[in-house]
Amino acid sequence: MKVLLATPLYSQHYDSGHFWLKALNDLGHSVIVWDYRLQPAPLKREPWDLTLVLKGENLDPRLLPTPKVCYWPDDLGRTPGIESILRYYDKVFTPVRPTPDNMEWLPTGWDPDIHVDRQIERGIPSLYIGTNNSPYKKDMVDGIWPSVVAGNGWESEAVVVKIGLSRRDLPSHYLHDFVYLANVAEILIDVHQSPHVGLNRKLFEMIACGFTLVDRVPGVEELLGFGLTNQVSFRTADEAKELIQYYLTRPGERGEVWRQERERIVRYTYLEAAKRILVEVSRW
Repeated sequence: MKVLLATPLYSQHYDSGHFWLKALNDLGHSVIVWDYRLQPAPLKREPWDLTLVLKGENLDPRLLPTPKVCYWPDDLGRTPGIESILRYYDKVFTPVRPTPDNMEWLPTGWDPDIHVDRQIERGIPSLYIGTNNSPYKKDMVDGIWPSVVAGNGWESEAVVVKIGLSRRDLPSHYLHDFVYLANVAEILIDVHQSPHVGLNRKLFEMIACGFTLVDRVPGVEELLGFGLTNQVSFRTADEAKELIQYYLTRPGERGEVWRQERERIVRYTYLEAAKRILVEVSRW
């Protein structure tokens, strides 16, 4: 297939388009990247067998070459009016739960060549990686108080002291830097934008790199299953702190649970997601 991949690959260095591009190339397709934040219009090389848009919040789908598919990764409520715009695509895939009737649930978020266990010493007891961009997330992370917090919006506090406990704040880490940092933590913590949205890509990246605890948002139980979800998910900061203390003192059990987590994410790679989209398009 000749695929036009619309994604801010060059203007946003942490863009997931890196992984989608790799997946499409690994499948043997010809891909042209259109960074819609740098270039006002798509490159004119038609006919395209597929226009695949990653988010594309400022695009008018009616002006795009067909067939056109969108992967929308975020809470729909963050972009007012976006649902009416997304209806102009031939198909929309999303990790959002509950999923609107005109969209298809497709969680994804890791590449087994990149997100790996490097088998290096894990010297950080607990780690959160992510942006401070919502009151829910800030309250949850500050309540959990991991040993290290890395991401935009936290580093201004530098070293923070709370009830006699220090916390080290680091700048943001993306792509390979993310993988390295995740590999030096005993316990990784994923907190979503809000308690009401679906799975973020970071959950898959973290599980691939290390044992992960996650807030119990819609989609977690579908991914991990009922029993495993009860072992690694939390609804409050206090529940998360209890889980951290429990697993820090039980490395053997932590390793076994992590093995089960990794088994659950095997079929949610970018490669498998790209396959599913391409199969869908080939039926039209």
